[in-house]
Amino acid sequence: MDPPERTSVQETPAAPVLLGSRCADEEAGSPVKAAHSAELNLQKTSKRANGLQDDSEEDPGRGKCRLPLLNWFRLLWRLFGSFAPLGMLSYGLQQGFARGTSEFACKYYMMDTLQLDGATMGRLLAVAHVPWNVKPVLGMLSDTMPLMGFHKTSYLVIGCVFSLLAYLWFGCVALGTSGLVVFMLSVNLSLALSDLVIDATAARLGKEHAAHASDLQCALRSAEATGGIVAGAAKGSLVALISPQGTSLVNTLSAVGVLVPALLGWLPEERLPARQRCAPNVKEFHKHPLMSAVAIVLSVVAIGLSLVHLFVEDMRLRATITIICAMGIGASTMKALSGISPYFGCTALFIFLRLVLQPGLGEAMFVWLTRFPQGPQLSTQLMGITDCFGQAGILIGLLCYRNFMTNWPYRKIFLVGQMAYFTSQLLDICLVMRWNRLIGIPDFLFYVGDTAFDLAVSKLFYVPLVVLAYKVCPANLEATLFASLMALNNIGCDSGKFLGVSLCEFWGIVDGNFDYLVHGLVTKAISRLLPIPLIFLLIPCHLTPNDPVPLHKPEN
Repeated sequence: MDPPERTSVQETPAAPVLLGSRCADEEAGSPVKAAHSAELNLQKTSKRANGLQDDSEEDPGRGKCRLPLLNWFRLLWRLFGSFAPLGMLSYGLQQGFARGTSEFACKYYMMDTLQLDGATMGRLLAVAHVPWNVKPVLGMLSDTMPLMGFHKTSYLVIGCVFSLLAYLWFGCVALGTSGLVVFMLSVNLSLALSDLVIDATAARLGKEHAAHASDLQCALRSAEATGGIVAGAAKGSLVALISPQGTSLVNTLSAVGVLVPALLGWLPEERLPARQRCAPNVKEFHKHPLMSAVAIVLSVVAIGLSLVHLFVEDMRLRATITIICAMGIGASTMKALSGISPYFGCTALFIFLRLVLQPGLGEAMFVWLTRFPQGPQLSTQLMGITDCFGQAGILIGLLCYRNFMTNWPYRKIFLVGQMAYFTSQLLDICLVMRWNRLIGIPDFLFYVGDTAFDLAVSKLFYVPLVVLAYKVCPANLEATLFASLMALNNIGCDSGKFLGVSLCEFWGIVDGNFDYLVHGLVTKAISRLLPIPLIFLLIPCHLTPNDPVPLHKPEN
């Protein structure tokens, strides 16, 4: 009788050390784990020969610290060097603080200075989000075209300089609607460039130290949430005291805070030889032509959708085009990503479809919460503090994932998260119906709890997907793959927002009319049940974030 065929797996360490590592006795009998153990030993030997520190080795000269958080930061520094603080600065200052305060200031500028309604605000904000959706093209540019001898550092510096100039422009010039859209596009483009570089570098380092990929991702997202907490605590007062334009001037500090360490060389990247410093390198894309084609398609569709929703007035036509584009993106992206790993392709498709199937009413709710006479009429300061609690919810979500869920199957994580999403939507309905007052809960506390809960759940979807991507990402294609992944997430989110605008128009939630707001929220709540069947169709039932990723699905 022939021996059983061994499962082919990606060449990554078997299980993380910090995050829910299984004991050796449980895994000793597994041939897959044994193969990974042998591979890990070879990697250790190679690293010692090159004088490098291995992930799993303790430094005997260092005593153990009694503070787990400090120990964790020491581990990140030992494994990832100066990239750990640089990545956390970028996520904390640019993604958490500057992005949060800038969008908040723009909302009040549109509502109070430009006198726009919630539906129009939603369309403009979604259109201004398009640079995040063209990140695949930016990723291809970074992977193929070095500038001054660097594939990553030069683009990070350009992004920081561009955001600095954009913040100074809005801070010093009173803008109309068109000018504000250009400003938001410029800021998002600069932030997308910085985010692209950090994600691509994190992908490379996360693959080199796969046992600690979840630690690196949690560190970056925790920094983003911490920056968001500071932004939430400060942005309401900043907008109220020094105006939206003054808030933009404050954000110049975030650009400088990342620009300086980037110029000091904190990004782990060697400069190319003189003859290669500006020479394009496209050979890696020939290995994955479908991935490159999808990256271009994602960017083109993102721009097309934004133009449609900016210039087309017919609600039904906009909604129809959005759904058709979403179906095309989903099918093509799954085919491309499944060529890298079938599990990765199915999981990414689910994340995309669940975002499309969840229309958002964010800007309409924002106007109802702040300006509607029969609504809560929350002040600018209270709305900012609400976001502060929301970012704290993200930290709680990351903490729950890191400590309890990394050994859960992906299917269980997503099912629990989606049911929690549905529950949080019921809280919105209770707030609009004013039922919270019947049980003595103030509007502010009820809205804070809903926001924190909603954002805490959001990380239960994206972070596991990123950890999965770390393990399967091909070498030298990190920027393109992670840019495409982020674009897929952003296009799904924006498609949901576009459909939410159509939902507002369908129920007549425009021009300050909120008579049918509760009907829109009920429709939104029902739509949050639609992704549940997709979980059982697309998500593997046994694979966990800690497991090595098989190259092929087992045959039934």
